[in-house]
Amino acid sequence: MVGGDESLKDPIFRAMIRAGELAGEVYFATDDNTQQVVGVAVWFPPGKSLFESEGQRGLGFDDFMTKLSPETSAFWSNAYVPVVDKFLEEVLGADGTRNSQYLNQLATDPRFQRKGIATMLLKTVHDKFADSDTPPLFAHCAANEKNARFYESCGYTVRGQIHLDAPTGGYPVIVLTK
Repeated sequence: MVGGDESLKDPIFRAMIRAGELAGEVYFATDDNTQQVVGVAVWFPPGKSLFESEGQRGLGFDDFMTKLSPETSAFWSNAYVPVVDKFLEEVLGADGTRNSQYLNQLATDPRFQRKGIATMLLKTVHDKFADSDTPPLFAHCAANEKNARFYESCGYTVRGQIHLDAPTGGYPVIVLTK
């Protein structure tokens, strides 16, 4: 996603969080002792998607895109967006992620991993819809097998997988739903 430029990880992550705050839902987990953020989940409800509007893109994504190498920028435009969008539509139906409660990002500070934080962040949203007459389809894409196994342990089912070639090496795109 950042073409090997580690300095761009924080800007893209912040852009996702800001876009989620504008058009989706963002959930934070904090350390009880320090109040430091140790986990975050960025969800978009049915009918919404990440970076779909000029307002969302203006919260850091447009700036992030100007900092990418030409090769990585071409990957985003010519491979990542069209290939993944097409695959999501095949797996999730017309409009792909817009038909689901879509998890765009789930992350836990490495120092706090394996303590149930990500599970708790998922459960918070799942529980929000538990009493609904028509609970939404929850969907997410994992970019590696380890993360896919985590989602499966939380009740998600693998719906499809493709391999995406990228300038810094390919990786799987694994669609999971619950």
